[in-house]
Amino acid sequence: QLSRSGPNGQPPEGSQLAHEKVGNDTFLHWLNGRLLPRVTVDLKSVFFGPRRVEILAVAHGYQQPVKFNGTAYIRIDTSLHPLSSDGDRERALWQATSRFSFEQAVVQSHMPAPQIFEKFYVTELLEGLGIARQSVAGAVEYLVQEDLIRDNKQGGFDATNLLALASSKDMRSISGLERKGARVIVYKGKSKTEALREIHGNKGYGVTFNALLDFVMEHLGPKEEMQHGKRVIVHTIPKVAVREILANAIIHQDFTIGGDGPVVEVFPDRVRIINPGKPLIPVDRFIDAPSTSRNSRFGHLMRRMGICEDRGSGVDRALTSIERAILPPPLFQQIENTTVVTLYGPKTFADMTKEERIRACYQHACLCAEKNEQMSNGSLRVRLGLPEKQYPQVSIVIADARDANLIRALDEDQAKRNARYVPYWS
Repeated sequence: QLSRSGPNGQPPEGSQLAHEKVGNDTFLHWLNGRLLPRVTVDLKSVFFGPRRVEILAVAHGYQQPVKFNGTAYIRIDTSLHPLSSDGDRERALWQATSRFSFEQAVVQSHMPAPQIFEKFYVTELLEGLGIARQSVAGAVEYLVQEDLIRDNKQGGFDATNLLALASSKDMRSISGLERKGARVIVYKGKSKTEALREIHGNKGYGVTFNALLDFVMEHLGPKEEMQHGKRVIVHTIPKVAVREILANAIIHQDFTIGGDGPVVEVFPDRVRIINPGKPLIPVDRFIDAPSTSRNSRFGHLMRRMGICEDRGSGVDRALTSIERAILPPPLFQQIENTTVVTLYGPKTFADMTKEERIRACYQHACLCAEKNEQMSNGSLRVRLGLPEKQYPQVSIVIADARDANLIRALDEDQAKRNARYVPYWS
């Protein structure tokens, strides 16, 4: 009979296999470097009577079969064969992975109702959803209706990844989510040479998002100002912009990629928000393209909790707040297998680079198009915070954006004084 405790009744201390070497690498590092995609690999120790057993637990591929050294394998009876040698099984496996939903996968099976409350912030989750306080039985019934847990018809319940992502008390205890909590690093200067603070969020995103956002905003130069006769706290970057981009990073991350979850890097002059997973749409179409998500159920749940805006409007809201504050345009990037968004603090037009001015012009044209309007010299001048006498400098920015094929004239024969411009895709 398998047991987690040894003959002396004590649990095993660590894994012996974890310390084994393959060449100059540890076994796990060597193995991880040969798996594609990079799935989670863990070592578990149990006892079989007096004997210690090391179990290598490899998470399955969510969207494609896992390859070792470039080859996917399948076991048939007691033999191991390359998956490509069995076309029927390969097609069946691809069909199974393509139907998989990470959000609906089970993270813990056969849980009694009280244990669900021990592992997850159920009460806080229901409050966030606007549900009145429930009895244990009532709360469990609601979770079943929402497909956050499933009645396994054997006296217990199966908890899903969706429940864990929203309300886990400690994601480190959940296989596949151990490192998916958000991380915030605050740097002293404009480079990464010296970090002042670093925190790791290990709770579910739904119950910890506001605390995470508040921590980031505390380090963005908060100060009091009088507005309309009231004292208000303002930051170097609008809170609504940080909120929307951070929420997007959490919701749209690729949970099937091994490694860390979202990372927020806070510098004196900017905030960099990184989430695992390539963007599903080109980065220059974030403003206008129809919303698409890897995690639609998770996104819907976060919207119901008031953490993010209606589908597709988050980036628009962030950019609108940035334009109102006359800040440099954000930078959207795909860097390897990550999506990176950088939000910048105050900078004068004179200090902005040519690339920043062009990007501001393009993004402003996109926002205008979303409102069924067209950009003009005057509207861009207001967005850049320039007086009317500086319209020639704005004309140069527009010309540069046209040369970069990011905007086009609404009518090539229009008079320059009343010229209107639209994004290249319009």
